[in-house]
Amino acid sequence: MSDSTALKDKTWPADSVLAMACAIFRTKGFTSVSSIIRDNVDSADRWNSKEHLCYQMIPDLDKEYKVLIKVTQEDVDSATAIMQYYRRLTFGVIADNLSDYMQRVFSSTQKPEVGFKDFGILASVPSVYFKEIEKKRIIAESKSAVQEHLGEIGKTIELNIRYISTRFVEKLNCYAHDAVTDTGHLVNFLNKSELGRTGVNQKIRAKVKAHGVNFVSKSIETQLNYVKVLDNMLIWQ
Repeated sequence: MSDSTALKDKTWPADSVLAMACAIFRTKGFTSVSSIIRDNVDSADRWNSKEHLCYQMIPDLDKEYKVLIKVTQEDVDSATAIMQYYRRLTFGVIADNLSDYMQRVFSSTQKPEVGFKDFGILASVPSVYFKEIEKKRIIAESKSAVQEHLGEIGKTIELNIRYISTRFVEKLNCYAHDAVTDTGHLVNFLNKSELGRTGVNQKIRAKVKAHGVNFVSKSIETQLNYVKVLDNMLIWQ
């Protein structure tokens, strides 16, 4: 039997493959097939997430692959949580209203054994799952904010804030910061630099740019600009 036929017929425990996918995402993030540039053939970063998963599960598939990725209990727990999370798609499958991708996610995460053809979709699942969980967390924190604006447009204000989200926006080439003040108000601002990460408390001075609505949670937010960090070690409850 040829190697290709052997791979076609072979199966692996779905939870083990998904746990390894979680380990790869934890240690290397997610890299799609199209985003890899193989200029440096000696680099450990020459492989995309699907290839990492294939070579970790099938060590003899590529003799040049020397990357060691260990699955931890955190990865096992993440895989279990992912499988439970996507079980909710059952009714979507019955109603036939899922996208092709989500149908494949459901299929790959809800069966006990997976084949080689499932590796590509499973390699991407941790990235999608954690993005969904993060989005839900941000929406929940935004919706719990005080539903009123802060300050007067054009005026300078000082605020104590806690970051609830910081992300790089490639199209704008800058960081988008979402934060909640110690009075419970939602604020948002852009900056070329990452001024703070999720959970960090700061005292800032800024100008009120606009009074608007958060595009994700639809909560009322105050948009700031000309933000300057005054205290980067602020502690407040």
